[in-house]
Amino acid sequence: MKLVVTSFVTLDGVIEAPGFDEHRDGRNAWALRVQNEDDEEYNRNQALTADAYLLGRKTYQIWAAFWPTATGDEELAERVNGIPKYVVSNSLTRADWSNSTLINGDVVSQVIDLKKQTGGDLVVYGSADLVDLLLEHDLVDEYRLLIYPTILGSGKHMFRDGIDTRYLRLVGTRTFSSGVVLLIYQPQREEPTSRFVADFAWTQEQVRSLQAAQDVDRILASVMFTDLVDSTGRAAELGDRTWRRLIDRHDEVARSEVDRWMGRFVKSTGDGVLATFDAPTRALRCAFGLRDALARLGLEMRAAIHTGEIEVRDSDVGGIAIHIAARALGSASANQVVVTRTVLDLATGTDLGFAPLGSVSLRGVPGEWELFAASLA
Repeated sequence: MKLVVTSFVTLDGVIEAPGFDEHRDGRNAWALRVQNEDDEEYNRNQALTADAYLLGRKTYQIWAAFWPTATGDEELAERVNGIPKYVVSNSLTRADWSNSTLINGDVVSQVIDLKKQTGGDLVVYGSADLVDLLLEHDLVDEYRLLIYPTILGSGKHMFRDGIDTRYLRLVGTRTFSSGVVLLIYQPQREEPTSRFVADFAWTQEQVRSLQAAQDVDRILASVMFTDLVDSTGRAAELGDRTWRRLIDRHDEVARSEVDRWMGRFVKSTGDGVLATFDAPTRALRCAFGLRDALARLGLEMRAAIHTGEIEVRDSDVGGIAIHIAARALGSASANQVVVTRTVLDLATGTDLGFAPLGSVSLRGVPGEWELFAASLA
């Protein structure tokens, strides 16, 4: 069988909640609002002519909740309910929807076995995490992406950050009267090249000119990273909806505490925050205050602080100091605030204490770094 990945995609790359399934910011049904009979006919035909579906856990649960009682298109509902469905999940213990088979354990080898079967298309709908796995092991034969004229602003993306570069070959296109554009790609195994790689390569002089211009946006700052302890376990314990409300409350408390100590709230990292301060002492007192405030919500956190030069990038920040603080966070235990030697040397306050944690290597950062556990006396 040919493994086909298909998805509705916004212009900003979001695939989450194209229908009435839940979106974390309530921005669902964005595809349905645009769709008309023209592209619906294509989508319907693709679903009807597939030989089997391969779905991730979340997509499977959404479909299993909708299709068994769907009444809008009886022929399509009958096909979707009757077609073989393979759900990839290591957390589900059963798949009760008709003609569903659970795939866990060695997912890759089982998908390879499925592809060896005689037949037509094995279609993957949505399922971003599953697509990442299939992409990593070069198991995708074709991508059919329906690009919607919508900028959503938030949501899960088709491809996650940090994956290896992949090149694709465009093998088909179609424009629908709704404004939706179908792009069909197949993997290109060899890295492409052209004369423009050499024509537009940067010279050392050009690199230095850019660096000189960017250095204007470099400042000295104290960087604070935090995250919650055992956030995955707590999320599983509480459930997605309750956990999301708790995370929203966490972000509100974090913003308030950063503002209180005159810091800059750069961004939420999902279960933590990145913030900068003009003095290490303010960063420390913010970390202590945030730790105590989150404890009242039943949350444990840890934090890491480093002082160094950072690059200001519009609403974000960058530079080696950011990486040092992020890596140091991995050395912090529950309710601990870890700092580098730089912070210890610069921080002032008779109520501050620092206990040595030894020297460590921080992944991707040169040299050994002395770390200390900070506390209030």
